[in-house]
Amino acid sequence: MSLPKQRKYSKLAIPAAVGAAVVFVVLMVAPHLVNTNNYSGGGNNAPVYVPTQHTASLVNDMVHVNAHTYTYYTFSAPSGSTNAYVSGKFTAGGGSGNDIRVFIMDDQNFINWRNGHQSNVYYNSGQETVGNINANIPSGQTLYLIYDNTFSVLSSKEVSTDVSLTYTS
Repeated sequence: MSLPKQRKYSKLAIPAAVGAAVVFVVLMVAPHLVNTNNYSGGGNNAPVYVPTQHTASLVNDMVHVNAHTYTYYTFSAPSGSTNAYVSGKFTAGGGSGNDIRVFIMDDQNFINWRNGHQSNVYYNSGQETVGNINANIPSGQTLYLIYDNTFSVLSSKEVSTDVSLTYTS
């Protein structure tokens, strides 16, 4: 009976096999150990959306409002925008009271108000000489900034006003 032939391995065969096994494991495991998360906490490497705040002047002027009338400006925050608000200030002059009423309202309520019906508003200054406007508003709707002097039968008013719209998109 003959003995099986013995294989002879070179002195480098075992270290080469171990090295190949280590390289294989590193190539298979390493990609899973690398942190591919972006700053948003996701792991999809998609571009990170950073909301941007925008501010636009609605009116920065002297507004003339005749007796027993009103003047208005239309505006809107873009549809889908968030954190929309109107801010500013006004100072009225003219007549015995140096006063004006300022409103912010949507289209439907403007129609009701204009026709003497009950209306809801986002801002109502009351009848004042000086006022600060701060009103949160919805996006995607036509809104009206109204300077109302309908209560004054004889006196026109000059209203120094600076009002802006701010929103995030």
